[in-house]
Amino acid sequence: MINEYTLYLDESKSVDNIFVIGGFACHISRENEIEEKLAALKNKVWKDSKNKDSKVFHATDYIKRYPQAFVDLIKIVREVDGNIFATVIKLDELVELFGTSFTKNEKINFALVDNPFNIALEKVIENYTHYLFYRNAYGKTIYEARNAEGQQWNVSPDFLLKKDYLRIISNNKGITYINDEALKLCNTHFSVRKKKEDLAGLQIADNIAYIIARSMSHSLKEDNTIEKIFDEIFDLAYNGNFKREKKDLRHFYGIRILPEMFRTIPMERKSREQIKYYNHMIKALEKQIKVLEDPNSKNNFIQGEIQE
Repeated sequence: MINEYTLYLDESKSVDNIFVIGGFACHISRENEIEEKLAALKNKVWKDSKNKDSKVFHATDYIKRYPQAFVDLIKIVREVDGNIFATVIKLDELVELFGTSFTKNEKINFALVDNPFNIALEKVIENYTHYLFYRNAYGKTIYEARNAEGQQWNVSPDFLLKKDYLRIISNNKGITYINDEALKLCNTHFSVRKKKEDLAGLQIADNIAYIIARSMSHSLKEDNTIEKIFDEIFDLAYNGNFKREKKDLRHFYGIRILPEMFRTIPMERKSREQIKYYNHMIKALEKQIKVLEDPNSKNNFIQGEIQE
């Protein structure tokens, strides 16, 4: 059997301008299994519906009916040995950083900053290529169609998407670390599939992108359910072929957050272990401050009496 993988991708945007392209990759031998598992989940969610097989998984359609579905969808990715890939673009911070929008300037007739959609796709393809290389594999990418019905093809979002993908593969556009040869040899095919085709992998990718966008949104109230599901997603993020106990690089290879120079502790999503660690450090520093306020603090330091 050819060692080939499929990357399923979709996009999402939160109410406070968090844009995400995300999804998951798995071996092509698991495609039928994905379809079967999603069909079984649909039977559970829409057990009373006559046309449950034709239902498409969207969060707004089923979250009230069966809140556990998010967790079950991520469970499918785990069961087929999938890895999650995503790029998060904080649009407001991108504008703040470059002082411009992403549209053409009227005076000079071109834009300074690339389209955030292109930036996000570039980073996902870069990391996906890394993933394929270390598996001695080839890979195709499937993206959910964005065209409106009857839209003129040569100016449509899907046409521009394919055009940009080809630019990424053919001349390394926007790719920082991976060379042209690796991009061309590892990535074999790119296709856009319509929602009505009911492709299971794309429906799962749609929910992955949605959850990541929601979890990064600071205007939304803390939602324990979203937090829990994001933790499940992040657990499956690609780690650059490193063993996680040695190096945890999921923020680089799995879920990339841009622009990177704006990444600070309060703005990043942190795992429970990281949050616990930072809280521990804060408490230790607070104890040290109290000791320093003591007139005898110098003696305390010398005698090693400051303890965490």
